Amino acid sequence: MAPSRKNPFTFLEVLEQHVREHRVSFHVPGHHNGTVIDETLPSAFAKVMPYDLTELAHLDDLHDASGIIEQAEQSLSALYASNSKWLVNGSTVGNWSMLAATVKRGERVYVQRNSHKSVWNAIEWLGLKPILLTPTIERGTGIPTVVTQKTIEQAIQSYPGGKAVMLTSPTYYGDMADIRTISEYLSPLEIPLLVDEAHGAHLIHPQLPRRSAIFEGASAVVQSAHKTLPALTMGAWIHYKEDINETRLNHALSSFQTSSPSYLIMASLDYARSYLESLTDEVWSAIQKSHAHFVLDLKRAGFVVKVGDDFTKVTILTYPKNGLIFSQHLASIGIDIELAAVDHVLLCLPLREIKKQEIEHWIKLIKKASTHVPIIEDDETIFPFPQTEPISELCTVTDMRVQRVLFEQSIGSISAETVIPYPPGIPWILKGERITKEKIRVLREWISLGRKLQASKHVMIEQIDVIVEEF
Repeated sequence: MAPSRKNPFTFLEVLEQHVREHRVSFHVPGHHNGTVIDETLPSAFAKVMPYDLTELAHLDDLHDASGIIEQAEQSLSALYASNSKWLVNGSTVGNWSMLAATVKRGERVYVQRNSHKSVWNAIEWLGLKPILLTPTIERGTGIPTVVTQKTIEQAIQSYPGGKAVMLTSPTYYGDMADIRTISEYLSPLEIPLLVDEAHGAHLIHPQLPRRSAIFEGASAVVQSAHKTLPALTMGAWIHYKEDINETRLNHALSSFQTSSPSYLIMASLDYARSYLESLTDEVWSAIQKSHAHFVLDLKRAGFVVKVGDDFTKVTILTYPKNGLIFSQHLASIGIDIELAAVDHVLLCLPLREIKKQEIEHWIKLIKKASTHVPIIEDDETIFPFPQTEPISELCTVTDMRVQRVLFEQSIGSISAETVIPYPPGIPWILKGERITKEKIRVLREWISLGRKLQASKHVMIEQIDVIVEEF
């Protein structure tokens, strides 16, 4: 490791100074400080190029930090009262690394069923044995929420020997698990609690009803700073406590992350941390009040609204009107939302005070879009969360014979592939999971409606690969 070189300037300040010096670049990347460009490049990109740098001696090295990156990560650690590191490949690499650091090939891990695809990909490629934890389904909306402590207890009793619990909190809709109670239960069992907190980097203020899981007893937490803070896409963080094997974690991070980290992403991560630190109690109060006013005005305008534990996630329940068509009308007048389903749309609000004029303008546009949305013709188009047992185990499909069949022939068989609606990136059918009539019905509806699916091409013509079960 290079000798420590404490710098009186922040990461952003050092980058800015480097650019101001107009240094000669005989190093990668190939645009050489933004000099290899022509007039067709938009001016905004031309201004950014010089900040896209590499691991020069005075700019430190993400994978062996001992200078300005180490200092920035120490500042992040202080903010979250943990050990913290930057991630430049999104929360995906953090989820992979948390699992690799705590669970070995062939070992069990207890996993929330509505986890992001990155979790399931990691489990498959790391060779782990998942025990599925079904979340509570919210009454009225049918939206999956969080896993309860009772479900975790039952899983450990039914399938003992698991090496970690992997939860998602907050969920895509802003619901948060009772992390403190769950962590207090797991701690004496020496089972680390890992939390995919991709949507929760902003949940830090002590006056919030529920804060980041890292403050509530979780062993490791991954956050997509870019989802809720002013950071560039793929900018993320991982926070961890003493019960995580740091050697294994560092090895995983250096293995799964790019060896050429983006200095633009890292600069934005340092800014996001700085932005979060700058929010005073008064600013926090103003942000929360403005969000509450927006929700109240939505309700006054006649909309039914769900707000989870995270005040920045607002779901408009559109039933009996079609949420998918509602989102199209919103887009046509310049409003782009996070997610649309047949009976609801999800909005992600910015972590800033929303001005009164903005709220009035937004409500006016949302009402205008709503007037043109047709009524849902058939209740069967509502897509519930796939009904499964509270606790279940995936079948291992490695080296098993696979057969491609028509949808109607697959019911009752074990799927040999995963089908994911995107967004939100949560699998509808998991590889190793038994296919039900309901899942096929919903898939057919999605295909007919043109919903974006991350799946094999043959799924779009109503065929799916299944395991040939030989008895």
